[in-house]
Amino acid sequence: MLYSSISLSPLKPRIMARVGGHVPGSSARCDECRRRRKKCDLLEPQCGRCKKSGIRCSGPKQAAIFVHRHADSFNAHTQRGALIQAYQQRGATMEHSGQFFDTTMLWIRYLRCLLAERQWSSSLTLDENVGLSYKTSYELVYQTLLNDFRPKNQGIFSGDRIEGIGTKHYSNIATCVRALLPLSSLRIPTLDHSLLSLLSLYYGSLHGDAGLEEFAYSSYTIALGQYSLLLNRFLSKDTEVSTPAYQAFVYISISMLMFEHLRAAATQSAEYLPHMQGALAALQACGPQPLLTSCGMQKAFCGLRGVAVFTAIEQREQTFLAEPDWLNIPFENVIKSTRDRLTDIGVHIPNLLQCFDLFSANTTTGYTDRDFETGMSLLTQITDLEQKFEGWLSALETTTSEPLYWSRSLPTTLDRKHHDPECVPKYSNKFHQLVFHSGPVAGLLVHYWSFRLQLGMTSIKLQQSLLSHVGQVPELMLVQEKLSQDLRSQQESADSTAQLILGAEPSLSSCFEGFVCLQPPLRIVTSYFESLNPPLAVV
Repeated sequence: MLYSSISLSPLKPRIMARVGGHVPGSSARCDECRRRRKKCDLLEPQCGRCKKSGIRCSGPKQAAIFVHRHADSFNAHTQRGALIQAYQQRGATMEHSGQFFDTTMLWIRYLRCLLAERQWSSSLTLDENVGLSYKTSYELVYQTLLNDFRPKNQGIFSGDRIEGIGTKHYSNIATCVRALLPLSSLRIPTLDHSLLSLLSLYYGSLHGDAGLEEFAYSSYTIALGQYSLLLNRFLSKDTEVSTPAYQAFVYISISMLMFEHLRAAATQSAEYLPHMQGALAALQACGPQPLLTSCGMQKAFCGLRGVAVFTAIEQREQTFLAEPDWLNIPFENVIKSTRDRLTDIGVHIPNLLQCFDLFSANTTTGYTDRDFETGMSLLTQITDLEQKFEGWLSALETTTSEPLYWSRSLPTTLDRKHHDPECVPKYSNKFHQLVFHSGPVAGLLVHYWSFRLQLGMTSIKLQQSLLSHVGQVPELMLVQEKLSQDLRSQQESADSTAQLILGAEPSLSSCFEGFVCLQPPLRIVTSYFESLNPPLAVV
């Protein structure tokens, strides 16, 4: 997945020289120095060409490695091997710790590139009716896709394939698609085209069918044109819109947003944020009360909300989804799922981020007593939210007598792990030490850890800011000591949480549903490591 912040543009010819071999210690010289028979120092290049290019040569005792910007030259196995070495040495010295973070950042970026190139393969059968008919029969492919996406033993979504009588967990995309499927019976053309484009893109991405993906985009173009006409109608002050028509409009908005959500999973989509804002605006204008009229709309709202909270976190702006009416009314007479309760807590994070940004902007030139009180109050709010997250995790653990995840070094019995043949983790090194109860549980936990990591990053920055003030006020010596202890604890916790997210990567990247689920957490982890160390000179 390529984002504008980590674009991988080609290097200029003069800096194409790279270290021979990707594994640390494989060479003490870059290719340019080898050709010129000139020895490079292990820490700094000696030749002017290398110095000018900003190249650092990799030596036997140096875990950080040089990888140039061409994603097709990156090898997942050797890069992960480098990560092992960095991980093993990270606790030795501060220098090794810095190398660990640098190497991890490279690994995350190139891992996202590899995943975007479909480094998984689906074991699910590709329906011949879809493969043969998308160029000729709109109706046949639509009905075939609807049948394939309906829950069954070998369903599209992992939650439908997991056997057992315990609580089932579904990803946000699965929740939303499952809620939209019954709407095909309404026979609303715009809704049908938007739903067809969503199902076609998911199915085509799942099976690597480029033709079906093209079909999805053509259907989406038709839906987009029809949607524009509907939008003009709803924005017109002279036209009265019935409640059923407005509900259908919200359904269409959600369906098209989920298309953009899938599209943004593989490549950064400029249309994603406007579609998200449009879907949320339509939902907000409709109000929470109409959601009670349909179980399908309630479920679609749950899926949308789970996606929207990560967008709001990235935008660092307060969302109306955190208002009491939107937290309670849509769920009247409905038992909230475990993911719903997690999102209930997560929707408060964007507001805290916005408050922190305002606080930081107001204290750039200095602190007042009121600023300090505001900062301490904000820190208390963060702590309260962290305690709610801990309560959620405790509640999740009580839903099963089995562990949610465990070390790969421990023996695994068949009754401890719910087998899903479609999502088989591809462990390649000792760094990935986590085995999960099931794929859906891995997705649920990685979103929980992402929320905790985002809060942790904010808490660390806030405490560092407060410490810069209290250090100049002798009367606040006790407060300074408490903040220092809490800061060290937060830094250790954030580091551990980031490692848990990375440890979940094999379980999630092994199938398309997990890959989609993994993208927001990877963006948060990337932000975390970038906050610890400035970007490398050559990336």
